[in-house]
Amino acid sequence: MAGSKLKGRVKSSSILEVIVSMVIIVIVFGVAMMIYTNVLRLSLSAKKLKAQALLQETMLKAEHSTENTSQSVTVADFRIEQEVKPYPDMAGLIEIHLTAFDANQQKIAELQKVITSAP
Repeated sequence: MAGSKLKGRVKSSSILEVIVSMVIIVIVFGVAMMIYTNVLRLSLSAKKLKAQALLQETMLKAEHSTENTSQSVTVADFRIEQEVKPYPDMAGLIEIHLTAFDANQQKIAELQKVITSAP
């Protein structure tokens, strides 16, 4: 048992140091997850780009249509609501507001434009 005697004091971490380091790691990880979630939520996804393209196409059709009414249509898994109203204090102008919703009724994209009304 000649090797069992230690010649110096062994340094080790106390339980308090371990707990403090774990708390710091959890806080840093939590902040990183919040940042990652916000980046994913705010980024332009393929679904949002597709919805914006459909809204542009629907807006072109509405601009060239002689009958502009408020309506709701379903195109490629998106529900597009078209709201048409006269532009305030300007005769001869109408405002078209398009909103795209996904299957979960969550708003994906919207587009608004003021155009001249058909004679």
